[in-house]
Amino acid sequence: MTDHTSEQPSQQPRWGRRIAVLALAVVVVVAAVIAIAGFTPLLDGDLTSHADPAAAHDQAVTLATALTEADGSDVNPDCRSIVIDSGKKEARSVVLLHGFTSCPAQFRSVAKAYAAAGYNVVVPRLPGHGLADRLTTTPTDVTPQDLARATDNAINIAAGLGDRITVAGLSAGGALAAWAGAHRNDVAEADVIAPLMMPKAIPALAVAPIARVARYVPDYYLWWDGEQKEKLATPAYAYPRYSLRSLGAFLALGRDAQIDVTRTVPLERLLIVTNANDGAVSNAPIDSYEKAMSSVTTQIDTYEFPSDLAIKHDLVTVDGENADHIGEIYATLGQQLGIPTLTPTR
Repeated sequence: MTDHTSEQPSQQPRWGRRIAVLALAVVVVVAAVIAIAGFTPLLDGDLTSHADPAAAHDQAVTLATALTEADGSDVNPDCRSIVIDSGKKEARSVVLLHGFTSCPAQFRSVAKAYAAAGYNVVVPRLPGHGLADRLTTTPTDVTPQDLARATDNAINIAAGLGDRITVAGLSAGGALAAWAGAHRNDVAEADVIAPLMMPKAIPALAVAPIARVARYVPDYYLWWDGEQKEKLATPAYAYPRYSLRSLGAFLALGRDAQIDVTRTVPLERLLIVTNANDGAVSNAPIDSYEKAMSSVTTQIDTYEFPSDLAIKHDLVTVDGENADHIGEIYATLGQQLGIPTLTPTR
């Protein structure tokens, strides 16, 4: 009888090597997929502007009515889109874009100051924001394309309300204002305030992957204040937590503004306002955006709030984290925006 037991020791290492090679191949394939998805434009999608500006005041009014009527009973009454229309097309109009997890109420004082200065004003509620349920998971469904369409729509309205359009935004809204300046030929001025192009807590290398793949992976919500959590109540209309997928959507628009400038008509003015003490967003991408815009911009102005003022990220919300300094902030911000009468009202 032949004894085959001596073959077993030689077969076991062979199968072990095969399994190790297969595991390594799987790891390599997964790493390649992640690299392709996160570090190439494969998942960027269409982030170009699809402008359809209102040709006349009455058309703008129709679009503005549709904008405000889109805010249903699920929207916080304080967070409805704002349109201030003098009743005729003015020389100037402005679009104000609110920040991440905030809503149009954030810009109420600024909107009033612009209106007093003769502007017609559009303050849209951005997708997924401003709902009465502050713990809503609606932001999970927000895509970069949703944000681009919302920005386009607000500018389309402003085109019929004023001959010269300004787009101004804070934080996430600042990233959208930067995107509008890069793509919309009918925007004459872009005022970019503390733009959310790169969060302070995220390494620069990770911004592109997060912007690209966030909407394809399970979402996760983080509290703004880990101790207070859902009890965080200032300002009362803002969400106490944020969606990583929604964050990725805003980052996608901010990245696009830096790398894909398509406007062909010179931007009359680009204003970039930053805060040296900003603990929420990094100012590092500003140089990249300014460089990208330099060839298509007639005038670039910059202002940085000095670090010794010790003010925080939100430079607009009257009853927000800078409530004790908001009068001083508004005095400076008003001068930069060209509305020196800007004062906080509660």
